[in-house]
Amino acid sequence: MTVKIGFVGVGGIAKRHLTNCKNRPDVKMVGHCDVNLERAKQIAAEFGGNAYHDFRELYDKEKPDAIVICTPPFAHGDIEIEASRRGIHFFVEKPVAVNMATANRVAEAVADTGIIAQVGYMFRRAEGPKKARELLQGRAIAMVQEHYYMPGLPPPPWWPKMALGGGQLIEQATHMLDLGRFLAGDVKTVAGCTTRVRDWNPPPGYKPPGPGLLKYAEGFEIPDTTALVMQYESGALGTLSCSMVPQAAWDNGFKVVADGLLVTLEGANARWVGDVKGEQPSSKDWPNFVLNDFIEAVKTGGQPTVPYTEGVKSLAISIAGYESVRRGGAPVKLSDLIA
Repeated sequence: MTVKIGFVGVGGIAKRHLTNCKNRPDVKMVGHCDVNLERAKQIAAEFGGNAYHDFRELYDKEKPDAIVICTPPFAHGDIEIEASRRGIHFFVEKPVAVNMATANRVAEAVADTGIIAQVGYMFRRAEGPKKARELLQGRAIAMVQEHYYMPGLPPPPWWPKMALGGGQLIEQATHMLDLGRFLAGDVKTVAGCTTRVRDWNPPPGYKPPGPGLLKYAEGFEIPDTTALVMQYESGALGTLSCSMVPQAAWDNGFKVVADGLLVTLEGANARWVGDVKGEQPSSKDWPNFVLNDFIEAVKTGGQPTVPYTEGVKSLAISIAGYESVRRGGAPVKLSDLIA
């Protein structure tokens, strides 16, 4: 079976997925939609298919079997709901939304129509985290420690706007929060604290240095440093610390303390010590596995390996963190947020 695939949003992370689809003989790319029509035309010329400015027009004219959604966080909602209503399966990049109302609406549409909806939490499908999950099964988990440090601000203009991107906690650290759920189970409560420790207003005469992360931005609205304390349903505790205050390098880390075992994840590679010792690297092409799983599910009618409901639960941790800040640091129950 050849799967007809369309893309909605063709900037940023979409290039990886476009290249992956191009290399699969069982995929035909039929259309590409973007708010920047010229960019959509360039992608169509390179990867095949037609260019569109309106995703509904792409759906109705091309009638794809599935779509890959790589839009900024604020654009989610109608794209997924309209696909669901037409019986079009979708793969959506994280985060699934910037608020729970949108995520819950999409989840309802997915449940009502029964389409296959997969979320791009790529770490779940890599060999290292999968081996770590296997080793942790049946063990009492005590602590999940996560950190996500970025050496600056990503350049898209929506990034420093809370209503558009949700800040680092929603847009980037969600990978760590989802990985915690994958390894230790669902989160029960979240308590959060945020701060902004530096002046992000551009100094006189400042010009961005070119491609790469920024040290300053007009209209910076988001926290630059965040900390969460989580209680898992199992009774385990977890912490997340994240910051985008400019420093030397990216540093993303993950540890799990369990009865008889200490697991460390560095990127998608795992190592462990305790009553067993070892390591599990991930394949070079591990970031493609989550989309490949989706394509296979569309071909066979199988189940998604990272269903949309998982994206909703992981988003809820970030939303609960911000809600806790609004409540002066009081813990927030995730069950109050998920429909």
